[in-house]
Amino acid sequence: MNLSLAENINVDNLKKLFLKDGYIKVVNALTDDTANCLFEQFSIQEEWNLVFNNNGLHQDLNSTEVALWSTDKKNDLRKIVHQQASQSFQYFYKTIPIYDIYHNNLMPGHFFNDILEFLNSVDVLDFFRNVLSAPEISFADGQITQFGAGDFLNCHSDDVDNKNRVAAFVINLTKDWRADWGGALHILDNESQIKQSFLPSFNEVNIFKVPVEHYVGIVAPFAKGSRLSITGWLRSGENPMTL
Repeated sequence: MNLSLAENINVDNLKKLFLKDGYIKVVNALTDDTANCLFEQFSIQEEWNLVFNNNGLHQDLNSTEVALWSTDKKNDLRKIVHQQASQSFQYFYKTIPIYDIYHNNLMPGHFFNDILEFLNSVDVLDFFRNVLSAPEISFADGQITQFGAGDFLNCHSDDVDNKNRVAAFVINLTKDWRADWGGALHILDNESQIKQSFLPSFNEVNIFKVPVEHYVGIVAPFAKGSRLSITGWLRSGENPMTL
């Protein structure tokens, strides 16, 4: 899979905006072929990890197996997730952990590996370093995410000990999305008010500094399709997966 950034991105203007606000969006960030290829691959992907937080422990379920559960069993899971979401950090969405897949050699030859290599290519890392004025960025991790009806990611800051996260990024690959379907990325100010929202979009990259409080709004039950993206963090220091 040949993946490429678009040419002629106005890096100087993006640097100014990021310095001022701590977040930016890069429209038409990938070549058309790259964005469409990723969208097509993700759209036909059948097997995902369904993830949520179970009393502080990250949980992964096989989404195809969960789809075969009874309605009552599915509702029971949602009830548990919603109860915890009302009181503490919670999330519920589908993901493919391409960082883990690549570094643990779980799927040799699969295009998932091409995506992580693209994120860690010289061109992409240099682009991020230049735009963020952050030469300390040494590698990127990432996951593919799919948010369908009822999925969400509660408020958090991405500040995790020993992760050395400089910034977070979202490569949006969602076509024909409506604002009232939800699923927007909301960045908060120091008074927990929304200061910026990024709607699901296509071929647009959102980047924001870490730490900052943010969340992904719940996707409406009447939404058609899914919010598709590649999300991850730009990190400094040694990549622990290569030590």
